[in-house]
Amino acid sequence: MSNTNLLEGTIDLEQKDLAMLRKQYEAEKPSPSSSTTFNYAWGLVHSNRREEIQLGVELLTQLVRTAPTMRDEARYYAALGCFKMGEFSRARDMAQAILKDHPNNPQALSIVDAVDEQVRKDGMIGMAIVGGAVAAVGLVVGLLTRSSK
Repeated sequence: MSNTNLLEGTIDLEQKDLAMLRKQYEAEKPSPSSSTTFNYAWGLVHSNRREEIQLGVELLTQLVRTAPTMRDEARYYAALGCFKMGEFSRARDMAQAILKDHPNNPQALSIVDAVDEQVRKDGMIGMAIVGGAVAAVGLVVGLLTRSSK
């Protein structure tokens, strides 16, 4: 599955919708329910703002520890948030934690596949950049050698 397919099913939540989730979360402080925390964190992960995604991942990571019945779902959305922020290793680790208990979980498998694809793509881009730099250095050295003769 390509990473674009992974992110196709996600939405960038509008700020007014996120504000409603935040309001409910704030209203239940100092001890918001696991359900309210999950809903707010889900909304944050679906934001297009990095700092909101990061907060969502933090809240979901807390839920993994404190709400066993929500563990897999919280891990999945935390992994999705990490993926959106480019934290591929962390996203993979969270997906692998789901797969440890549920080896055929399609959501976790999609995260692992998307991470693998992105890392492969980034590696190819890196190799192309290095290859281009080596070629440029070779060209400069060749031109300098030619002009000194």
